[in-house]
This record gives sequence, C-alpha cells and structure tokens, in this order.
Amino acid sequence: MKDLKTFLKECLNLNDEATVDKFLIYLAELKKWSKVYNLTSIEDEKEIVVKHFLDSLLYLSFIPQKPLSIADIGSGAGFPGVPLATVRNDLKIALVEPSWKKCAFLKNLKTKLNLSNIKVYQSRAEEVEEKFDIVVSRALWSLKEFVEKCEHLLKDSGYFLISKSFKLHEEMKQLPQQYRTEIKEFNLPYVNGKRYIVKIEKCES
Repeated sequence: MKDLKTFLKECLNLNDEATVDKFLIYLAELKKWSKVYNLTSIEDEKEIVVKHFLDSLLYLSFIPQKPLSIADIGSGAGFPGVPLATVRNDLKIALVEPSWKKCAFLKNLKTKLNLSNIKVYQSRAEEVEEKFDIVVSRALWSLKEFVEKCEHLLKDSGYFLISKSFKLHEEMKQLPQQYRTEIKEFNLPYVNGKRYIVKIEKCES
C-alpha cells in the first residue's frame, strides 16, 4: 500500500515537493477543523485526495496557461479554489463563501499555505460586484440556477466551469438557449467514480 505522500504526488501528478507539502498541510488542517466545523464528511485520507483535491484540479482542463481572475462560488472548505491557487500562482482567486466559520477556515488556509493569490469574501454570490474571467463552482446549484445567480460576475469574454457527477444531461436541457456548453468526462481513481466538468459560455449574438 502506497504511503499518503506518494499517493498524493501520483494522483495529482505533482513533481514539486513544496506543492506536495502544501497539500499535506491542507489535508491535516481539513481533518482538524472538520471535527468542529463539519467541513467534509469524508474521513479516508486518500478519498479526500481524490474527491476533493484531484476533483478540484480537473478544472484546469478548461483553464489556459495565462494569468486569469477566478471566482469560486460557495467555496466551503476551499474546493476548487484553494487547490487551483496552490498549483497555479498566476491565477487570482476569490473564494466566495457566506459562512463565517468556513471563511475562518479559508483565511487560516491562506496563511498556512502562504497563498498570496487568494482572497476570501464572506458573501453570497449575488452580493459580489467584481467581474471575473472564470466563475467556478462544485455542484452548488443546478446549471440553470448557477448561471442565473452568477451571470453578473462574468466579464464579457468570461465563462463558467462547474463540476457535476449526475443529473448533468437533464440539467443541460434547462439552460437558457443563449448558452453553449462543452463537457469533459473524467474517471476518478481509487473511488471508481465519474466526474464531469462543464464549460458554459454565452453564444455570440
């Protein structure tokens, strides 16, 4: 059985030891804070690596290699925003989360992981006035609700990225006609699960 560090390096395809260490600190903080704040129901460490860390990095399949601004809506325990910020310091990421307890955890993470490229917003999506290149979320609402609640956050050339595991095709039928979608499907190792990352952008009028 592989040790956790080796599993994490291989699963997340990481070569940089400093980045690997940051994910190990993240994992330890998540487990510690979850005892009080109920941040995740998953207790198995390798399952956390796959279902939280790897799941978050799947968004990179739609994020080009250039500096961009990203809003992570309903960030919760920091997924996907914090893993993305950890591996890509050129991304400026806003973690938008209404719960003060979860915001306290996110601010703690920013310090522990030394992530100067994230900013924590204790706020609902509807209350944020900035605009971003990309707006991401992990199955917080249906696709239709997501674009309706967050459309004001997108720059003109921006797009949404959302992670889904089921009900995807049913929800796509409910999207307004002015949006087009692109989907990438992934098989998650260790847990034998599937994940879909959906890119949603407005059609040019």
